Order: sequence, then C-alpha cells, then structure tokens
Amino acid sequence: MLAPIPHPHLPEETEEFEPGGGSPVPSLSFSQLCFDTPDKYLLHLFSNFDDQSVVSQGIQHRHLLFLRSVAQSVQAGVLLQGDATGRDVSSYQPQDFQLFEGSGPKQIGDSVYYSLHSPKFPGRVLALRIHKQTNEVPSAHTKHQVSHINVQDVIAHFQADSALKNESAALQTQDSTAAKPPGGGSPEYPTNINLPTVQSVLQQGHSVSVERDLPHVTLEDFVQESSSLQSTDCVVYYRQVCVLLLQILMGSQHLYHMSAAAAKLRPQEIFLVWPNNDRDKKIEGEHTSKTERSDRIKEEMEKKDRIQKLWRTQGSPRVVLTPLSSAPSAPHPFTSIKSQIVALIQYCWGPQDSFTFPSLYQRGLLYLASLLQNEGSSPQIADMVTMLQVLLWGPRVPLFSHMGSTSTAVHNWLTIRRALLVMKLAERGLIQDQCALDWEDCVCLQYLSFTDPETVVSIINQLGHTLNVD
Repeated sequence: MLAPIPHPHLPEETEEFEPGGGSPVPSLSFSQLCFDTPDKYLLHLFSNFDDQSVVSQGIQHRHLLFLRSVAQSVQAGVLLQGDATGRDVSSYQPQDFQLFEGSGPKQIGDSVYYSLHSPKFPGRVLALRIHKQTNEVPSAHTKHQVSHINVQDVIAHFQADSALKNESAALQTQDSTAAKPPGGGSPEYPTNINLPTVQSVLQQGHSVSVERDLPHVTLEDFVQESSSLQSTDCVVYYRQVCVLLLQILMGSQHLYHMSAAAAKLRPQEIFLVWPNNDRDKKIEGEHTSKTERSDRIKEEMEKKDRIQKLWRTQGSPRVVLTPLSSAPSAPHPFTSIKSQIVALIQYCWGPQDSFTFPSLYQRGLLYLASLLQNEGSSPQIADMVTMLQVLLWGPRVPLFSHMGSTSTAVHNWLTIRRALLVMKLAERGLIQDQCALDWEDCVCLQYLSFTDPETVVSIINQLGHTLNVD
C-alpha cells in the first residue's frame, strides 16, 4: 500500500513544541488531528495558520489519512486477525472447529463445503472444504505469508486415516441409498453428520481443509444465471463483470508479487462471497426442521435469480481466488495470467451479446482484451487494475476536454471525490435508515485512498484515445 503523501507545510511527526504560553506541547502526528484537538495544537500542525491554501491542503491531507485508515480497518475485518492467526496450522486440532448444527453440505463449483465456527475465531463463519483426494489438500500457509482479501486463506488441514477411509468406502458400497449434497456431487460426501465436529467428517474417510471464506457461488454460476440480464440490461451486467474482474486482478496481482504464484482462474474455481453472520447461522441451525428442509429443496429449484437478488439486497460480492497448490506449469506466470484474463473476459461475454450499441463497460473490456492479446503491448497488472477502477468510478474523459492540465484535473477530481466520500461515510454512520457500505463501496474506498494520480492520468490518456467515454 502507498504511504501517506508528505507535504512540505504539513509535518507528519513533530518534535516537542513550546507555544507562546510557555508550557511544552507533546509530540503530535498530523494523523492525530481530530475534532477534539485543542486550538493551541492547530497553530503548530498547520505551520501557517493565516494561509488559506496551507489550511486547505492540511484538511485534504487529513481526509486522505482518514480514508486510508478506514480502508485498512475494512481489510482487517475480513482478514483473520489476532493471536490465533499467528499459530502454525499444524497446531490446530479438529475439535477446535464445529459444524453449525443442522447445516448440510453445499456443492460450490467443484468443491463441497460445510459452514464452521470456532471459539478461536469468535463471530466468524468459516468454511470446511472436503477434498476428493488426499493430494488435493493445499499446502500450509506459513506465518510469513501476507494474506489478501481476494485470496483464500487456509487456516488448517486435516488428513483422513487411510483405515477409516477404507472402512467408510465399504459402508458406502453397502448403502445404495446415499443422498447427494445439494446442487449435485456424489454419495461419497457425508450428508448426515450426527456430531457437529470436523472429526465426524474425518471419521468418514475425508481429508478436509478449514478456510477463511465460505463461498456462496462461483463465477460460472454468475454468468449462467445472469444470461437474461445480458440482453435486458447489459449496462448493469457488464458493470458487474468489471467489479468482479477488478477483484480477480487484485488477487492475482498479490499472488504474483508475493511469490510469482498464480491462482486457479477457471470460472468454477473463482468464488463469490457475501457476508456471513455467525448469529444468523446459529439461528438457522436451531430452527431447522423437516418442513424447512423441504423448503430449502424448493428454494434450490427456484434459485434462478438468486445471485442478482443477493446483489440487489447485499450489494457486490467479494471475489476469492484459490492459489495453485504447486508451481504453475506455464513458463512465465505473468503470461499465464494475461491469457487467463482474456479467456475470462471472453467467457463472461457470452454468445448472444450485441455489438450494435456497446456500453462503456463493454468497450472497456474489449479494449483490455485487445491490449492483452497484442504482443506489442504488455500492460502490467497494476495498469489493468487502474483501468477497471477508472471505468467503474471515474474520472470520465469529458471532464478534462476543456481543461489545460490533465494532471491537475485528476488531482482536483481526487480531492473532490475524497471529500464527498468522507461525507458519505459520515451519513452511513449517523443516519439510521442509510444502508451499510457494500463491498463495491469498500473497493472504491481502496481506489480513492491509495491510487497513484499519475497512473490515473496515464490511463485517462489511453482511454481518451480509444473509447468515446460519455
């Protein structure tokens, strides 16, 4: 992340200061400026209190520091924090995690999941992923690796005893009436667990991993279930695609820069996550009955528009990528990432789209795909991220058509947008009938707080010559 922007008239950390009254003022960081800061400190913090430009720049700088602090707090709320995360994965035991009572297996993409909770991670809903084969269990994350909001974090994994597995297979052979998990799957997965523990799954011969995020659907589900939206409201659909693709790029960028690693960028292995609430899960388990289970089956049959309903009621989902458990086979991970991003754009495009009046987001995706396929141009992942951020939240090219300096205009645009975002956060926090920030708001917050203005200027110049942005 970018460090706070220094300013010659705005000291970040100050030495002890003695005002005219004679009593020394303790060292004060500019980031500590708040409504309760005494007036005698303001004179020191703003350097020249009589200069309106210095005061204005100081307030802008404080807004930026505040937004960055909020963005970091949002990320910390998603990432696993606290002493429990500092432990080695091998130190966890199956009894440290419990299945939610009444919750059954869910087929998400190619994987089967259960919802978990643990006293070591209070208030969080975790995921238990069942592995079809022992060699599918991911390698342990070391404590030196940095987590990312768009990359799945494996907390622990447990191997099934081979004797138990053979015994379980024999029992399953005798039971020809084994049920399939919701959404598909096979009878090999445990569907009726009497003991709400991970151990009860292991005793049926399954290797498992405990993961930070419990997925709701996959990118494949999103594209398939949004096929009608592509024709009825293509602007909404392709804007959603841009929001998802942006997060895919952010997760890929993290993996690539951390260890030149790659993620599984197949549509069925890119997961979409909406907020899970521990309390809601417990209530759901307590009220589970045969009638409600039949209602769930009915709901499964009527989930045609479930993803768009989630998007409308809970806002944008967070994308979670699964890192490859072994080194990528491609000769160069970056080349592999570019080709997979092009494939994802083509996959999301679908066969029935019309090019007669492409929206801004369609034109942007086409332009990005053409850049990645052009051997003469090699945009970095950071450039692709900024391009999608500009497409989603601006600044728009016509804003600069009658201005002299694009660089100055971008800086001023960022100043205005940051001030308006501070107002938005204040409204959401104070007005009760205002809905909470959704995940797209949080991603936009990250953009406005940490973007490099000069990179935005470069992207604006590219888009201005390629897209007729209106």
